[in-house]
Amino acid sequence: MANGALVSVAALVPPEHEVVLIDENIERIDFRSLRRFDVIGVTGMVVQAERMLEILRKLQELRAIVAVGGPFVTVSEATFEGLCDVRFIGEAEETWPAFLNALAADSPTATRYEQEQKTDMTRVPVPRFDLLQRGRYGTAPVQFSRGCPFLCEFCDIITIFGRRPRVKRPEQILAELDAVLAQGFKGCFLVDDNFIGNKIEAKRLLPRIVEWQQQHGFPLEFVTEASINLANDRELIDLMVQANFRTVFIGIETPREASLTETRKHQNVHGDSMLAKLERIRASGLGVSGGFIVGFDHDDERIFDEQFEFIQSSGIATLSISLLTPLPTTPLYDRLRAEGRLDFLDPELIYIPKQMTREQLKVGFRRLLQRVFDVDAFFDRVFKANAIRASRQASFPAVTPNFRQRLLYSTAWMARAMMLALVMARHGQLIRHLRACRRVLQRNATVGSKSFSFGELVALWITYWHFASVTRQISGTLFGNVPANQALINDSLRPDDDYRTWDASVRQATNR
Repeated sequence: MANGALVSVAALVPPEHEVVLIDENIERIDFRSLRRFDVIGVTGMVVQAERMLEILRKLQELRAIVAVGGPFVTVSEATFEGLCDVRFIGEAEETWPAFLNALAADSPTATRYEQEQKTDMTRVPVPRFDLLQRGRYGTAPVQFSRGCPFLCEFCDIITIFGRRPRVKRPEQILAELDAVLAQGFKGCFLVDDNFIGNKIEAKRLLPRIVEWQQQHGFPLEFVTEASINLANDRELIDLMVQANFRTVFIGIETPREASLTETRKHQNVHGDSMLAKLERIRASGLGVSGGFIVGFDHDDERIFDEQFEFIQSSGIATLSISLLTPLPTTPLYDRLRAEGRLDFLDPELIYIPKQMTREQLKVGFRRLLQRVFDVDAFFDRVFKANAIRASRQASFPAVTPNFRQRLLYSTAWMARAMMLALVMARHGQLIRHLRACRRVLQRNATVGSKSFSFGELVALWITYWHFASVTRQISGTLFGNVPANQALINDSLRPDDDYRTWDASVRQATNR
């Protein structure tokens, strides 16, 4: 997916300036070419912390003014002391152009900017999708709203964007869809953290998207994120299906009700079971992906089996599982600090679990990942979800390709299948997965009209391989997704050090 932050920030730059986007997802940074720029901005998320710090250290060799913005600096300003010239905290629709205008006019500028008021979303310009490298991305990001009405204890969305969802006008979204289509995209991620945080506005927007899709021949497939109470609003689901939404990501977190109540995820507890809610969403025509967390205070070692059984029963093939992470600014972080349970000796798990040791939690987490993304477990979920696929197919607009299109489609997916086979062979996994592929093909042949096409099967295998590869990476490093060389951090930490000390120690350790 293209980076939504880059194109959005680029749209705020006054038109007289040149803007170039560099995204490490698709290209290496040529630091020598950066010498000609006056201002270099860096943005990133918490999981990209180490790489952000590495980039910023290299940029100090240049004459450019270095600015940092985005979610990581917003929740952990102290990390960036001495590594940049200016920090942008939170939203920057007002502060970023104000800074650039002052700089261009040779007027005084500050080293820290933070808006006094939340951004008025009705005034946000169309992102600069035209600056993206064509053909390098599969999905375009479009943001309709910011903020979420719920109170999940671990979430920093409500601390950064607030609990009152702010939305763009439908006309703004349609203009963005025009821009997305002009760049040749066929997939669009509505990147709202909760698309239905304001159901009234969502229902105002969706009919306009349906109309836009009809006028353009349904060129875009949508995915988005939403809370599970979507299951209780059939009208909203129907509108999403009519607009060609294919999948919705839902934060399920855990099947254990006590843990959901603990973290104030009450929307997952109300009404009938989560499995029943997920079945209603899927039966209405939407695919479901999900997010899961282990490490809540009510979690003991039995939670790993419970999570696996729930995940397999849910039929959710594509999902993420993570360790509970106390992010600064969140209620969870404040509570654990007040309880004296923050401990930064272990950068992968910076708190003391209540009913497990750290090692038990980390080992159980890795084993759960390995079980969930085993090839047979993955395709068991795929076929379970596919059991209601007939009604879903009938819901989506039918497009009949001509012979040339069918030929191109088959050739493209055959090429991808061959590429995947070569990758598996390089990892010594080809024979094992060919045997698994035979089992999948045999199973697919037994489901009749609900069988997957060749292209769909290849796409599923690519998806499986992605998740399985990430699982192997997590299992094969000292600190999960944190490189092993960060073990040096332990040399400079005490158990009672706070997050700022940890941030400074990360820099010192990686400098060594």
